[in-house]
Amino acid sequence: MSITTDQIVEGIRALGVRPGDLLLAHTSLKSFGEVEGGAAGVADALVQSVLPGGTVFVPTFNFSQVPWDRNATPSLTGAITEAFRKRPDALRSDHPTHAVAGIGPLAGEILADHDKHHPFGEESPLWRLWKRNAWVLLIGCRHNSSSMIHVAEEVVGVPYLNRTRTQKVITPHGTKEVTLRRPNCSKSFNRVDAPLRGSSKIIDGTIGPSKVMLMRSQDIVTVASEMLRRDPMALLCDAGTCEVCDEARTYR
Repeated sequence: MSITTDQIVEGIRALGVRPGDLLLAHTSLKSFGEVEGGAAGVADALVQSVLPGGTVFVPTFNFSQVPWDRNATPSLTGAITEAFRKRPDALRSDHPTHAVAGIGPLAGEILADHDKHHPFGEESPLWRLWKRNAWVLLIGCRHNSSSMIHVAEEVVGVPYLNRTRTQKVITPHGTKEVTLRRPNCSKSFNRVDAPLRGSSKIIDGTIGPSKVMLMRSQDIVTVASEMLRRDPMALLCDAGTCEVCDEARTYR
């Protein structure tokens, strides 16, 4: 039996999301099994969950894998985010590797000038959502999908922030290459779960077969920042298990 858009809205509201809220959602379509309306139905539910007056955001990253065109480059962070960004009411930030899409009255303000800032640095969309203490919703995924934790790395100023990558950007005059800050691996971000639970900062629930977690962005950044201040390498994968994190350890 497929889950409906209304049931998803009801499930999100049951966690504590209210009309007028700011919400950042990370999502897994397959966690629902069958969904009426598919990915577009879930995208619609995210929007409806904060109506009237709220604004919802999703990551629409391409991780430097595809040349960047804000209007055409697909999101590589799941089918729901791609359906979301294609909605006529969606806005998308202009960042070549880590663009964010939003729908609602604050979308333009939150997403503005992303191309002038680091992916998760000061005045990036997620930084602005942290400052406003937006909700972070994880649908069918865990903290290793939670990009808000990268904001904590920026707040603390961990040494490996200096990693860079090149990205192709499509312009009216052809394709050019730009050099950008490269966020680190997030595979070990699940380490924030225990301290968040220890301070009762996670609201757990289910929407159909999907396990969901809701928490405040400021709680996430506070907990992750405390871990990183004690040990700047606290959220890296174990040594020898991840080439990206092993490279990050070389930055001091």
